[in-house]
Amino acid sequence: MKLVVFADIHYLDDEHTEETGRKLTWLAVPLVEKLASEVEKIKPDACFCLGDFIEDTENHDIDAANLRYIWSKLTKFPKPLFAVPGNHDLRTLENEEIAEIMGTNHQTFSTDLGGYHFVCLWPEKNANIPDTAGSTFKTQYISQKDLDWLKQDLQDSQKPSLVFLHFGLANDEMRDHFWFAHDSERAVVANREDVKKILRQHNVLAVFSGHQHWTKHLREDGIDYYVVGSITEDIDGQGIPDGVYFEVDLDGDNVKATEKHVRL
Repeated sequence: MKLVVFADIHYLDDEHTEETGRKLTWLAVPLVEKLASEVEKIKPDACFCLGDFIEDTENHDIDAANLRYIWSKLTKFPKPLFAVPGNHDLRTLENEEIAEIMGTNHQTFSTDLGGYHFVCLWPEKNANIPDTAGSTFKTQYISQKDLDWLKQDLQDSQKPSLVFLHFGLANDEMRDHFWFAHDSERAVVANREDVKKILRQHNVLAVFSGHQHWTKHLREDGIDYYVVGSITEDIDGQGIPDGVYFEVDLDGDNVKATEKHVRL
């Protein structure tokens, strides 16, 4: 079985450009279109997008319009395409609104394909954290409801499982990281130990996450953790988007994630 996994598009429309550092937001659309053409050649059994579809503007209506637009581009990908939102998507929008734009009636969910069990975990907004703390700190949680659901879902499945979410789960010091070197907690799920405790009790082969804007493979307690970078990140400061994605081959309990890049 073959998958394509990518993350962190950070689309921002031309009328509301802002300083976004290394995020080459104006290249989001051509990169997504180029990736879609690559995926047509790869012919995967499923695609997964791991959130931060947009670069938020702190304006609800603009963010909603931008999400609708970039999602319309993602619908050009071969089906099935599964997705989870990220912190930038949730800055002004709610999970229910995002689900409606995506045309789905579910948020956190699972599905079986080709002998595997795929789990998509959606982040929760923590109402106890003030808006002034920013979208990262407010959204880096998996709700207790979803933790309970995850435990039962994995218990009910007899298939090898893969988990997809926006924030990372594996511990990492983020040494020399451009965005998170001085605050590694912003890169990962705040209650990640609760999540990993559940994962360790079941046949979870791998976890895929985005958010961190670098590409990395970590391993904890027999589980492979793959972090996929941002498709629009200028990682070398040369004005060239990373265009990164994973082509994932599944064969029994073996997971092979190959880093690839689209170039404009």
